[in-house]
Amino acid sequence: MMARAFTRRLVHLVPERVSDGAGGFTTLWQERGAIWCAMRMRSGDLKTTEFGRTPRLRVRITTHAVPQDHAARPWPGHRLDDGARSFVVDAVQESEGAGRYLTILATEMTEQEDAP
Repeated sequence: MMARAFTRRLVHLVPERVSDGAGGFTTLWQERGAIWCAMRMRSGDLKTTEFGRTPRLRVRITTHAVPQDHAARPWPGHRLDDGARSFVVDAVQESEGAGRYLTILATEMTEQEDAP
């Protein structure tokens, strides 16, 4: 099997609930490190919202496997940032034999969807 080229660096962010001082909570994003990966587009469409139609891009991210109990492993609901672009993790699965790689299915966030 050919080795994969992981040429893109994504910053892994984890949501953290913090008290807002008024009896509620707010979500802050804590950086967990970075992963090197390969990214491919899965699909794209236009989502109708109250702001009109906004583009939605779904991607498939492939990276090196990380054990399930490791803090660096992405989980659904986490974010992966690529500069100004943010991707929300939808699903994570091990692939290619004995868990050599992780396949992460994610959706790009728009400015209107910035809230968790």
